[in-house]
Amino acid sequence: MKRLVLFSSMSLLLACCIFSISSCNKLEDLAQINFNLSNAEAQFTIPVISAIGTADLGTATIYINLDSIIKAQNSSLSVSNVKQVHITSCELTLLNGDASNNFSALESCSLQMASNNQPTFVTVGSITANPDTEAETLTMPLNSTLELKDYFLNANTFSYKLSGTARKTTAKELTCKAVLKYSLVVGL
Repeated sequence: MKRLVLFSSMSLLLACCIFSISSCNKLEDLAQINFNLSNAEAQFTIPVISAIGTADLGTATIYINLDSIIKAQNSSLSVSNVKQVHITSCELTLLNGDASNNFSALESCSLQMASNNQPTFVTVGSITANPDTEAETLTMPLNSTLELKDYFLNANTFSYKLSGTARKTTAKELTCKAVLKYSLVVGL
């Protein structure tokens, strides 16, 4: 009889433990947010391309108060709770391009990023066979499986570097705006 009572008590205790662990996981899931982040203010000045070949095409640094953005979604979370970050799109637009000065001047192009938390640049997108047709917008093929969490975790300053290989020259500086979008998972 004592064994039956002891066995029943142990079973009840085990069931309570499993239930409370399951409840903790559910609470943790409730304190998780998935959202998209877009920053459209990265602007590059592409210098006059005076020779065919590989060159740096410009850099841009932007500030994002990611902690405020996250707290606006869920006040119990912060930038230190970032779990995953993936780039989802990158579109480059020339603000002052024309028929002779546009993305057709580039045979290839790549975009790298770094942050004040991770100063080593990583390539987030590149195009290796850009068509030789007039275009003032370029959608950059991405490395969408690249995990960028370490670049965003506790970071607020992001640097972008544009480089490429020119197939022809240009006659003026070009102002380029990069619209970058990321998907973030933030949680406990």
